[in-house]
Amino acid sequence: MRKKRTSRPWVRGLRVGAAVLVGSLALWLAWLVGDPAAALDDLRELAGSAQVSLALLSAELGLEDRRDGLSGWDRLVLAQSSLLKAVPPSQGPEPSGPPPEETGDLLELDPAGEDEEPSEPVPTAAPQEGIIPRTMVAGSSAKYVTWENVSLYNHTDYAIDIPALIENAPQLSGAGEGPKVLIYHSHATESYTMEGTDVYEPSGDHRTLDTNYNMVRVGEEMKAVFEAAGIGVVHDTTLYDYPSYNDAYVRSVEGVSENLKKYPSIVLALDVHRDALVASDGTIYKVVAGTVDNCAQVMMVMGSDATGQVHPNWKVNLALALNIQSALSSKWSTLARPLVLRPTRFNQHLSTGMLLVEVGTHGNTLSEAITAARLYARTVVELMESGG
Repeated sequence: MRKKRTSRPWVRGLRVGAAVLVGSLALWLAWLVGDPAAALDDLRELAGSAQVSLALLSAELGLEDRRDGLSGWDRLVLAQSSLLKAVPPSQGPEPSGPPPEETGDLLELDPAGEDEEPSEPVPTAAPQEGIIPRTMVAGSSAKYVTWENVSLYNHTDYAIDIPALIENAPQLSGAGEGPKVLIYHSHATESYTMEGTDVYEPSGDHRTLDTNYNMVRVGEEMKAVFEAAGIGVVHDTTLYDYPSYNDAYVRSVEGVSENLKKYPSIVLALDVHRDALVASDGTIYKVVAGTVDNCAQVMMVMGSDATGQVHPNWKVNLALALNIQSALSSKWSTLARPLVLRPTRFNQHLSTGMLLVEVGTHGNTLSEAITAARLYARTVVELMESGG
């Protein structure tokens, strides 16, 4: 058993002497250089030297003078001191590795206005103008279903077999007569954070009737990618969420039904939105693809028949979305956020090949959204050209 050290008379004297010495050095340095701030920095460097620190700690704790370092027992004593462990960041090395997980402080809103379960955020670049960038990936919740490079957040009670669904995913083809793709926007007036020359007249919070800056512009960028590959596109630019936001899906289902009847050649219908991501304290987040410069993330939101509504196509549509998700992740590992499966239908019951795509959030810029939209469309083009 280790004997308890008793205090020695010379210990207090050493402590007092050290304090006097340090104080005297501070006054002398300040007088010598005429710069108190510089003198303080020099003093900190001196006081932080290994030999001085070791001597003072040994005296303070009643340890033997150890010029060659502390013993294992001595380090254990120091480790139990919360005060001695609380070294300011400037006094020691920066911590390495990822920061602790952030949980419970992010709120995602889906296009229907329902609260969305937050994904696990991975820190990225420094915040700009108060908007914090994050790359959203699958979290640890049991609701996440992950297989290889594909992740899904399941809001239903259905068991989801990702590999089986992908194996049976419908093939897309851009060949043949007539347009193959329908692009529309149930929430067309959604817009992004203004930046540079991308300035618009707001019609609400991050909303505008100006189609050069709302979701219609993003749809036009996607349309250009499809058409450049020789794939015909119908772009419905109707502002279905104006003047009434709440009835947007009621109006868009009528428009989509009309287009599907008019153009039976359509094999893919994309309802293009943007998401919203804000913390409980009002902090706005934007989602960024860590592997692509100036690029938002995209997220597909798929419906089901979990509410009891008729939706015979939901598994086929989900399989198609998962296949696209896999292709996106293979090309750009963080371009796509985890796919979300919801109980509601989002008008996807009208036909097969109907997807809802969120391009960025209201914290993203228009240019970031355009980059993401083009990459998404390019990936779908490649699947259509390969018959995948």
